[in-house]
Amino acid sequence: MSKLHDMAARWQGLRGWRRYGAALLLGVLLAGAQAPLSLWPLAFVCFILLLLLDDGGANMTSRRRSFFTLFAFAYGYFVAGHYWIGISFFVDAAKYALLLPLPVLGLPVVLAVFPATGAWLAWLVARGNRPLYMLLMPFGWLVGEWLRGHVATGFPWNLVGYVWGDWPAAMQLASYIGAQGLGLLTMLAASGMALALLGRRIALVLPALLVMAMGLAALRIPSDIAMLPDVNLRLVQPSIEQTLKWQDGLRQQHLQQHVALSLQPADKALTHVIWPETAIPYLLDEEPGLREALAKRLAPGTVLITGAPRRELRSENPRDIAIYNSVFALGSDAQIVARYDKVHLVPFGEYLPFRKILKPLGLDAIAAGAVDFSFGRDMAPIAIPGLPFARVLICYEAIFADESMQQSDAAPAAGLLLNVTNDAWFGTSSGPYQHLVAAKFRAVEQGLPLVRAANNGISAIVDPYGRITVQLGLNEIGVVDGGLPAAIAQRPLYARIGDAPLLVFAIVSLIAAFAALLRTAKH
Repeated sequence: MSKLHDMAARWQGLRGWRRYGAALLLGVLLAGAQAPLSLWPLAFVCFILLLLLDDGGANMTSRRRSFFTLFAFAYGYFVAGHYWIGISFFVDAAKYALLLPLPVLGLPVVLAVFPATGAWLAWLVARGNRPLYMLLMPFGWLVGEWLRGHVATGFPWNLVGYVWGDWPAAMQLASYIGAQGLGLLTMLAASGMALALLGRRIALVLPALLVMAMGLAALRIPSDIAMLPDVNLRLVQPSIEQTLKWQDGLRQQHLQQHVALSLQPADKALTHVIWPETAIPYLLDEEPGLREALAKRLAPGTVLITGAPRRELRSENPRDIAIYNSVFALGSDAQIVARYDKVHLVPFGEYLPFRKILKPLGLDAIAAGAVDFSFGRDMAPIAIPGLPFARVLICYEAIFADESMQQSDAAPAAGLLLNVTNDAWFGTSSGPYQHLVAAKFRAVEQGLPLVRAANNGISAIVDPYGRITVQLGLNEIGVVDGGLPAAIAQRPLYARIGDAPLLVFAIVSLIAAFAALLRTAKH
C-alpha cells in the first residue's frame, strides 16, 4: 500500500502543463469507454485518476487549478468523443472545410464548461475536504451534464451512463433512474474506489452497491422476447453516400434503389416497410402520381413509412413557405394515413441560428442550405395502421430522454419508438455507433420497443430491455426483417418521473453538504 500512496502522491503533485496534460489525456481515454470501443473499465480508471489529481487545497491557486484540471478533462473527453461531427463538413468540403476547427475544437469548449463547472462547484462546496469532494463531484458533474442537455438547444451526447450501452443487464437501471442516474452511480463507484486507494476502505461499499443494483435490476429481463402478433417489419438501408444523396440527376435512381430493396423476397408477408430519414427526395404529399406508383408496388395492406421533406404555405405570399423534415405513413391505397414533422432540429445543420447575422458572413445550415427547416409543432404519438401509437424520433431527437416521454395526459400513450435517421453524414466514425446506443437507452427508459431505420448507420429492432433482435450494420446495403417486440405492460419508473427527482436530489445534496460544513466551521 505504501507504493500506492507514493504513486498517488506523485500523481497528485503534478503541476502546470503536466497536470492539465494528464487531465486532458484522461478525458481522451474516457471516450474509449463509449461506443464503438465500449471499454467500460476505462470509465472507472479515468474518474479515479481524475479525483486523485485533486490536492485538497482550498486557496485561490487551488481553486483555479481545480477548475482548469476539470475543464481539461472534460475538453479531452468531448474532443475525442465528438470528433465525428467534423466529418459532416467534408460533404461540401469546398464550402465548409475551413470551418472544421469550429465543431472539432470549438464546440468541445462549450460542452466542457457544463460538467467542469458542475464538478468545480462540488469542489468549492467541499472547502478543501478531499474525501467530501470525491463524494460530491459526481453530483456536480450530473447537474452540469443535465444543463448540457437542456441549455439552448441542448446536446446530451455520450452521457457517462452510456458506457453500459452494450450491457443490457447494466442498462436496466435506466428504467428506474435514467441514463443520467446510471452515470451518477458509475461515478460514485469510481469515487468509492478512489477513496479506498487513499485508505478509506469503507468507501468500497459504493462500487459494491453499483454491482448489487445492476444485479437486481437485471432480474427484470425476461428470457423470452414477447412479440406482437401479425406485425412483420422490413427496415430498408440503402447506404447512399451523403455527397450523392441530393444530386438532381441521381434522385430517381436513389428512389428506385429503395423500391428494389423493399421488393426483395420475404419469409413472411410484410405489414410495414420502413425507409429512413428523407428517403424520398420529393414532396410526397404534393405528388399524387408518386404516391400511386409507390402504392402499386406495395402488397395489399402493407404500409410504407418513410422520411421525406414537406412544404407548407404560411400566408398568401407564395414565397412564405415552411419546409419540414417529416415522416409519412403511406397506405397501399396511395393515401397518407399519418404524418410527423420533426420538432427538435439540429442547429447549424437543419437551421442557421441568427441567420440574419451569420448568413452575410458566409455561413449556412449544412443540411438546409439557403432555407431553414421549420420546427414541427407536435410531439404526440401518431396512429399508423397495424401498429401501436408511435412516438416518432427523427435523427438526433432520439438523444433527448425527456422528449421520448409522454408529453401530456391528453396525448395517446406510445407503444413504440420509431427512429428514422441518416448517419451517412458521419462516415465510418464512432458517431453512428454512439447514436444507436442513445436510442437503445430510450427503449429501456420508456419500456418501449425501438424500430430504427438508417440510410447509413445501424438499422435495428430493439426490445424494451435494450436487446437488439435484428440489425443491419454500418455501410451495409440491404434489408432486415423482424417482428415487433411488445411494450412492457407497466411503464417503468423513469418513464413516469423523468430526471427531476434525481436532479433535485443532486442539488439538495450539494446544498446540504455546504450548509453542514458552514455549521461545522462556526463551531
